[in-house]
Amino acid sequence: MSYPHTGNEVYIGFSLSNTMLSGIGKGTITREDVSADYLKSLFEKYGVVVSAKPEQRKLLERVNELYDLKLEIPESLKIIQLSEKNRRLVVINVQGLRRSNGSLLPQYSPEEFEEATFSFVKYYVQSRHYDELVAENEKLKKELDAEVAWRNRVSDI
Repeated sequence: MSYPHTGNEVYIGFSLSNTMLSGIGKGTITREDVSADYLKSLFEKYGVVVSAKPEQRKLLERVNELYDLKLEIPESLKIIQLSEKNRRLVVINVQGLRRSNGSLLPQYSPEEFEEATFSFVKYYVQSRHYDELVAENEKLKKELDAEVAWRNRVSDI
């Protein structure tokens, strides 16, 4: 099964960098832990673009084996940048593998791969900045409070 090409694909990779976020401008980023089942439905709706180094091939194969995500394994690293159309990024967290200076190593033994565990975090960029949303929320609360006060007023008759 391959996922659709929609123009609004979800990006997935093993890391998050500041350059990935530079295509959006001012906005609010939400972060949430997600399940593999959630990702399957997200990918079926929007499609997916995998950003991974060639040496991360075995990690992607292991993720596909464990979670049946059917991610295509790229031959080379695709540089991704979130945009108005592509607002979702999923980072695959890897635990249980040795690292060098915080980075995953180019190779691991089969036994080490067996010990690795994975989790998924979705980042979503909203085009409206948090400050704008707070201001709008405060305005709506004042209007609601005024409406409630008017409806609950006591008549002096």
